[in-house]
Amino acid sequence: MSSESAPPSASALFERSLATLVRSWEYLASGSPGARVSEPAGAAIAAFVRPPEREFLNNAVLVPGAADLGATLGTIEHTYGTHGIERYAIWVHESEPEVAAELRARGYRFETATRTMAMAVAELAAVEISRLDLVPADLEEFWRLAGVEGLAPELPASGAHFYVARSGGVNAATLMAFDHDRDCGIYMVGTVPAARRQGLATALSALAVAEARTRGCITASLQATEMAVGVYARVGFRDLGRFEEYVRSR
Repeated sequence: MSSESAPPSASALFERSLATLVRSWEYLASGSPGARVSEPAGAAIAAFVRPPEREFLNNAVLVPGAADLGATLGTIEHTYGTHGIERYAIWVHESEPEVAAELRARGYRFETATRTMAMAVAELAAVEISRLDLVPADLEEFWRLAGVEGLAPELPASGAHFYVARSGGVNAATLMAFDHDRDCGIYMVGTVPAARRQGLATALSALAVAEARTRGCITASLQATEMAVGVYARVGFRDLGRFEEYVRSR
């Protein structure tokens, strides 16, 4: 994509979103002692050894069309075994049901799914952002508000853009924006229960896309739960299909 006048294809958006996702894992790993992200043929593997990252960041995403699935899965299992990690998820795009079937045959079970969503920043919808009450985002407070207190204690805050919005004078919503190759990945979006249904997540996402455009980004991407798809669609994000997450059966 050479300019904003040439809209990216769905496949290009997907490839960009996947690359940004993996680079965001590397960024978080840079602040978590002992963590590392590896990219063997056919996959990207994030291995986090300390809590709280260990509880939800141990994910391996399979690149669609991987040539030697058996070898790739073997590498994933070996990597996590080497780090003593028993709980991890393997992400498979819904367009590859035969891969999901192979995982089930190897003793994995479906646990949950997220939808990949992306957009050209030039297609940002008209969303009211002027009423956002933003405060400086101290990382310690950001993680506490996001429900992952103590995450990545050595993370350099300068590597991403952190947003905290208030509701009624109280810190209430979070968003992390991470840029890679002119794509802005949007992560860690959350709102405290008392402030939900006020449009904070929609407004913060629109603001993040708008500011990413001023930084020279041409696309934005994220992973959405089924409940949040509508929130991001109102900003202009397109549904690119879901990643199914498989974990070891107990």
